[in-house]
Amino acid sequence: MKMEKYSHIIWKNEMFIVESLIDETLWDKQLINKFQKNLNKILNEICKISKLINANKINSVSLSFAGDKKIIELNDLYRQKKLPTNVLSFPSLTERKNKIFLGDIIFSAETIFKEAKRDKKSFNDHLIHLFIHSLLHLVGYNHNTEDKAKIMEKLEIKMLENLNIDNPYE
Repeated sequence: MKMEKYSHIIWKNEMFIVESLIDETLWDKQLINKFQKNLNKILNEICKISKLINANKINSVSLSFAGDKKIIELNDLYRQKKLPTNVLSFPSLTERKNKIFLGDIIFSAETIFKEAKRDKKSFNDHLIHLFIHSLLHLVGYNHNTEDKAKIMEKLEIKMLENLNIDNPYE
């Protein structure tokens, strides 16, 4: 039986606090370190491109680096879908004093690995794309209509391009 082992990491910069819970039985420390190394660049891109991030406040987000088991449980509970997905985001937009809690993002290691392998993408590039996509959801973007999807995809593509990551929609 596999025992779950979690680590807790908080990443901070001038505009963001990113609090993370990592299931170390599913997520390799090197992958998390690589993601962390790029985090400031990613957050700066999001602030530069998205007009919905408040640069005058501290924006916080909670990340959970989990797996299919947790994702299926949450997907069933909140979306009535008993199947895995790569990431789920739960917007909050709660404001207190000079801080805004944007919400929660939960990643599934197994599904992200499968998709990256299937699509011949680097795992890290795929994870960064999913993080950007989810953060845009937290600040109000969605892809419920074709027009809204085009707006969101255009933002994602621009941010990824600035991070030297290929367009994931091609």
